[in-house]
Amino acid sequence: MTTSTQRFKLTGFDTKNITSDFSAGLASSIDSVTGGMANAVLVGVNPMYGLYTVLAATPVAAIFTSSVFMNVDSTSAIAATAGVLLLDYPAEQRPSALAVLTLLIGFFMLMAGVLKLGFLTRFISNAVLRGFLTGIGVNIVLGQISGITGYESEYGNKLIQAVDTLLHLDEVNLQYLLVASVTMILVVTLDRLPKVNKLSLVIAITTASLMVPLLDLTTVPLVSSLGDLPDTLPRPVLPDLRLMVGLIGPAFALTIIALAQSAGISQAYANPDGKYPDSSRDFFGQGAANLSGALFQALPAAGSLSGTALLVKGGASSRWANVFVGLFAALIILVLGKQISNIALPALAGLLIVVGFQTINFTEINKIRHTSSSSQALMIATFIATLLVPLQWAIFFGVALSFAAFAYRESENTTVVEIVAQEGDVPMEQPVPAILPDNKVTSLHVYGSLFFAGARSLEEDLPQVDTAHNAVVVLNLRGHHQLGSTFIGVLERYVRALQASGNTLMLVNVHESAYIQLEETDCLDVLGRGNVFVADTTGASSRQAHQQAQQLIQARLKG
Repeated sequence: MTTSTQRFKLTGFDTKNITSDFSAGLASSIDSVTGGMANAVLVGVNPMYGLYTVLAATPVAAIFTSSVFMNVDSTSAIAATAGVLLLDYPAEQRPSALAVLTLLIGFFMLMAGVLKLGFLTRFISNAVLRGFLTGIGVNIVLGQISGITGYESEYGNKLIQAVDTLLHLDEVNLQYLLVASVTMILVVTLDRLPKVNKLSLVIAITTASLMVPLLDLTTVPLVSSLGDLPDTLPRPVLPDLRLMVGLIGPAFALTIIALAQSAGISQAYANPDGKYPDSSRDFFGQGAANLSGALFQALPAAGSLSGTALLVKGGASSRWANVFVGLFAALIILVLGKQISNIALPALAGLLIVVGFQTINFTEINKIRHTSSSSQALMIATFIATLLVPLQWAIFFGVALSFAAFAYRESENTTVVEIVAQEGDVPMEQPVPAILPDNKVTSLHVYGSLFFAGARSLEEDLPQVDTAHNAVVVLNLRGHHQLGSTFIGVLERYVRALQASGNTLMLVNVHESAYIQLEETDCLDVLGRGNVFVADTTGASSRQAHQQAQQLIQARLKG
């Protein structure tokens, strides 16, 4: 049996193309370092913690994830959400709270991987996820208005802060605005130039920050104003577990959105062997990365779509690319730690506005707009919730909407049709008769879910039996391995209504596991054991059931 370690060596780490991994890791590390510092500002902590995330989380994830290329790092959506969730903590306590939050997220992710819960992400609607991410993008943009204007609004809601700023344009600091504007213009412009787009963030932030001493912009704050920046690698520190109780809910909310995002990456990028990664093992790898990051007060990390795309575009061929990203981050801390303190904070704010705007995927929004009205409603409702209520509640609201929409659609998709035999031709499907006909075998087939609301919908669609006599209903359950208590209750009510008027219900193509359910719930005794036919591969049980049904009708007519 191949061990996990062997699998990593065989399918994950490839030294044949180490040069391409090296160059891809170098290019990605530059983007990760600048983006990480900006994300740390979103969280409300020293920008160096963004570097610690790249250093501590990214290489660990490279070892444990199923995905060879997935870049696990801080993301703007996760950072913005974490920043809001940590607002209740004073500035001096926020790094400790951040470490505990990252630790809890790592634990939840690890458990999701161990319990193989990757399948659960498919129940989170794309419309809900898009509404949330769009709201996060808008929140990021609005949240940086004070950073680019220097005006501090007294209001808490970001939307109201933006309106308040517009009403106080005379208090805008033009030096802030100049530095931020130059940053935004450079990022957008350089991103369009193929030869320099990989360095657009570095060039933009460096140029804008150099304007501060060159133009003597004395009112513009620097990163150094947030605290001293080390020029040595961080040492592990145990998180303050006393803060754990108040962060369990926020951590769980962040885990949901982080795993939903990463699941999309798992399905977007195949491994070098052509196979798509296992979402559950990707969850495990992200959990391990966050547990590692928590020891260094790193930001919460998750699969980064932009980081993964950059690695693949840069020619990454194995897991070494993400390992190199972490190694280069360590080198940047050692060599450039002090220089980072000279970065202008309005430059980071301008960068975040560009990132927030790029989070708003207008192509995906347009796709949802052209699908169904229900998808549009889900997206809009989640978007509004993200702007108006605390983000953790917006996440839970969106997930609840997803499950409610899924249950509703499943119930709507549950249909029953009548199968009518045609001489010398294949059977024909037609709508179910409203009233069950007398002295006839009526064959019905069920499509869709038989759980919860689906079973209720089926009950409403079955033919009325009050006036029927000497009729047999043959219900085909092929493909339904589990029945559920709601459906069994429907069966019992329908068979009793049939029997009250001298009619019979037969079940055909019943899976063995479904038969056991009928037996253990005593429903089999209500139906009559001779009226339940277990599925086979030849179709003999169906023919036997119909033959028995015809004989039963003829016997009653003669009697």
